[in-house]
Amino acid sequence: MPEDVMVPAGDYKLVKQIRRNQETRRKKDLPWSKRIFDIDEHKLFGRTALGWMRITGFYLVLYALIVCIVAFWLGIFMLAIMDSNKPRWLKGPPGLSMVPNQNRSVLSYFTHIMSEVNPIADRIDDFLNKLNDNAIDFFADFNQDTTWGYATEKPTVFIKLNKVIGYVPETYDTADDLPKEAPESLHDTVGKLGNSPKIWITCEVTNGPKPEMVFYPGPYFEASENMKGVTRVVAIQMNKMPENAKTFFCCKVWARNIPIDDDYQGMGLIKFALSMRTDDDGHPDFELPSTRKAPSDMVTELVPAPPAPPRPEGMLGGLEMPPSPEDEKDAIENDAKKEEMTEPPSL
Repeated sequence: MPEDVMVPAGDYKLVKQIRRNQETRRKKDLPWSKRIFDIDEHKLFGRTALGWMRITGFYLVLYALIVCIVAFWLGIFMLAIMDSNKPRWLKGPPGLSMVPNQNRSVLSYFTHIMSEVNPIADRIDDFLNKLNDNAIDFFADFNQDTTWGYATEKPTVFIKLNKVIGYVPETYDTADDLPKEAPESLHDTVGKLGNSPKIWITCEVTNGPKPEMVFYPGPYFEASENMKGVTRVVAIQMNKMPENAKTFFCCKVWARNIPIDDDYQGMGLIKFALSMRTDDDGHPDFELPSTRKAPSDMVTELVPAPPAPPRPEGMLGGLEMPPSPEDEKDAIENDAKKEEMTEPPSL
């Protein structure tokens, strides 16, 4: 190649750099309207229609591949690994709850005020109806007065073991298997009734007078893999319930895989309190039912009538008003009684 036609390579590099700088400066000097839509070069945000088609197609293919890969491995995990007859996510052990629950520390009520007793009985009926297992008929022995004993001083509470799908209880079948902290009464109960797997329940009074507690169907839940309906509920009737006093209870369930945490309500235990009021002190709606007898040592206090108002003497300019005929007649009779009766002189 002739030398007069040849140009050093460095000049080419310099020209290309100058062109790039000019292009960059030109783009910076473009107005904002040109940067968004350049009608002269047919560009939208700096890209032509073909450029937008290529980048859109690239990301569509990319995300489609990602979705297919995720769906493939998720299908293998759910269909091949997970059992369709068991829950996919297992929860912890079941908790405890109590019915009726008024979301307050003490369930207090008056036995003789039906406006307080009926709402409690209605909450129990609603709870048992939701079990769909003829639960009201099952616990009918504790509902002789149709108020679950709240009007006849035999209140009934229901302890429910919450449902957890897939939970398989591990029970204490003999008294020797019980933990050290189990009460002595539970050892006797397990020795008598431990012929089948059961989740045991114990209730004790932590503060206040002690009533007589009767469990139905017994101090236990029948353990099975499909616990439902009345098998998850134990009724406790409080006989000889102390009157006008607060009684605090603590009920615990005993199973190998149900831990008991004293700091959390419902974690293996449930705490509640009852206050059965039979007095009328300070209650404006007190009504004594016809079936309720008054105490034999009640003494009726006679309240004296209020004194008669003073006579309005000043209304007549200081003149004394004449007595009324009734007052005048009474005054004459009183004077006659005050006179001494003497015998007439003998002649």
